[in-house]
Amino acid sequence: MLMEDAPPSFSGSLELEHMMSSTPRRRLAALLALAAGGDAAWTGMLGLEFASDRPTETKSLHCPSGFITGIRVRYGRTRSEDRDLYDFKLKCGNRWTSWSGLWFKSEVEDKEWECPSKMYVTGMEVKRGRREIGDRDTYDFKLQCSGVWQSYLGMKFYGLQEEQRQECPNGEGISGLKVFRGFIEWGDKDLYEYDLNCKSIAANLASVRGLPDLKMLGLPRNVLVWDGEQLGTWLDALGLGQVVPAFLDHNINGGTVFLLTEDHLRELGLTTVGDRLYFIDLLTQLYDDIVAWSASIGVQLATHPVPPLRKLGLSLQPTSWTVKDVCKVLKAVGLEEYMELFVEHRVQGDVLFNLTEENLKEMEVDKIGDRLLITDITQTLYEQVTGWQQGEAATPQANPKLKQLA
Repeated sequence: MLMEDAPPSFSGSLELEHMMSSTPRRRLAALLALAAGGDAAWTGMLGLEFASDRPTETKSLHCPSGFITGIRVRYGRTRSEDRDLYDFKLKCGNRWTSWSGLWFKSEVEDKEWECPSKMYVTGMEVKRGRREIGDRDTYDFKLQCSGVWQSYLGMKFYGLQEEQRQECPNGEGISGLKVFRGFIEWGDKDLYEYDLNCKSIAANLASVRGLPDLKMLGLPRNVLVWDGEQLGTWLDALGLGQVVPAFLDHNINGGTVFLLTEDHLRELGLTTVGDRLYFIDLLTQLYDDIVAWSASIGVQLATHPVPPLRKLGLSLQPTSWTVKDVCKVLKAVGLEEYMELFVEHRVQGDVLFNLTEENLKEMEVDKIGDRLLITDITQTLYEQVTGWQQGEAATPQANPKLKQLA
């Protein structure tokens, strides 16, 4: 019979050896003290149950610059030892780190979550589960992105025991993660704890090429309302004035600039790799700045709200719209110049939610900003309609989404 590989041996420091020889409660206290003493930016343990009969495995992951923007978790299960093994990697900006190096084998699943819209990770929540039959210890993970809690990854999970979360102070983002793994012989318990490393977003910006002062440039704090000229002023301040004419020609403004991809930037004339990466990094910083600002004043910002459908005489079921109905929405958002193209290509309600930017290019909607505006409004409309339908199914008498659409 083939035997499972044994976990690696661990030669720890004097403090760690003492910790392993004491009671579980004292071991956890020593572990907390060791973690807290390393760096003032560490938030401290989440507070999950933790103890170990064996030397504790500890691994740290850090973004060399900037902040975490996503996490990837893999789960393995060894048959002969009843071990539940987790390993982690982080996404830093647009690049994934290597795996943490925790002992791992027999992969069962691998899941990841990335923050949307260039957000940073600002918090993490972990829930621990336990199923006594088979001695299964399972965990699932949830990120907070720029102050907004996301959904759990959806890892295999049994029997909720506890949930704990930790988040960075306002104005800070997570740049590192420390993982602790312990094992209790009685009951084959695999226990994990986590510590987050937070650092100031403003200080990080100051250490590289920082954002221009919007007030000094005479620009509103709410970037989403910038017109093309105001966006051009910001680009000039970045030293990227050479692309301002292209941005204006393509109707790029504060409402669409955050939707740009690297391919768009090439098309707009940012042909130098360093300039593109510099622009993307500062755009990320600008987005985080307005998210923090909007949260501080208690206002939720929106890029392109859907026009009031009832006032336009439209059904609240867009899939039933005719081409003429679709054109009413185009006119309401100032894109009437494309109405003939939508008529020519017979874009009506039953295909509207399948419309992609590539389709719009094929239809000769040549301006990048206009394509992004159309796809963004279509996506917003889809989210509102499906959200209303879900709410209607759950509570037929309360339709908040219906009020928004009306």
